[in-house]
This record gives sequence, structure tokens and C-alpha cells, in this order.
Amino acid sequence: ESNKMAQKFDEILKELAGEVSDYIASALVGIDGINLASHTDLEIDLDLFTSQMTLLLKLVSNSSDKIGAGQLEDNLVTTEKAYVLMRYLPGNQYYLVLMAFKKSGNLGNMRLLSKLYTERLNKAMPHA
Repeated sequence: ESNKMAQKFDEILKELAGEVSDYIASALVGIDGINLASHTDLEIDLDLFTSQMTLLLKLVSNSSDKIGAGQLEDNLVTTEKAYVLMRYLPGNQYYLVLMAFKKSGNLGNMRLLSKLYTERLNKAMPHA
């Protein structure tokens, strides 16, 4: 059963990869920093990366709560070469992280796709 679920998550992430221009990687991550599924064609240690990103996301989320800025919709990290977009699934127990090269990546498109795909991933969860 959990194998089927992991397979479904993998399929969804592969589909996402095909829709994002200049895609680097994506992962479905638990708030404990552990990947439920991940996808990349590059040599990246996604487990290490997402465990670090989880700490960042928690910090940003807690900070926005403390200043009364409302619920975090997404968190964007922009580097010289890439966009890293993180968005919680409903319930804030899991999040989607999506990376694309900045050169021809489209941030508006990434935001829209992250919203659509977090909904799809949430529906694939056992509780949904």
C-alpha cells in the first residue's frame, strides 16, 4: 500500500518536471525533513538539501506567524543560478519543493504549478 502511494507521488513529480521550464528537481518532504518522493536528473543530494530546506521553511513560517503576517503561502529562495520554491500541502505536515534554473525558468509559472501540484499530492495522501 505505501509502495503504491510512493509510486503515485513519483509519477506526479515526474509529470511536474515535464511542465516546468529549466527544471532542476522537486521533492515531497515531510516536516521532519524526510523525503516521501523526489525527482531529479542531476547529481544532487536531495536528501541533504531538503533536510536543510525544512529548517529554513520552519523558521520562515514561525517568523511570519510571530509578526501576524498570516499563513505562509510559499517561500522563495532566489540564488544567482536558480529559483527554489517551497509550498506547504494543506495541514502543513508536508511541503513541495521545486527548483528551476533562473536563466529561463518562469517564476509565475512555477508558483501556479506548485499550487496545482500540492493539491494533487494532497489528494494522493492516504488521509485525503
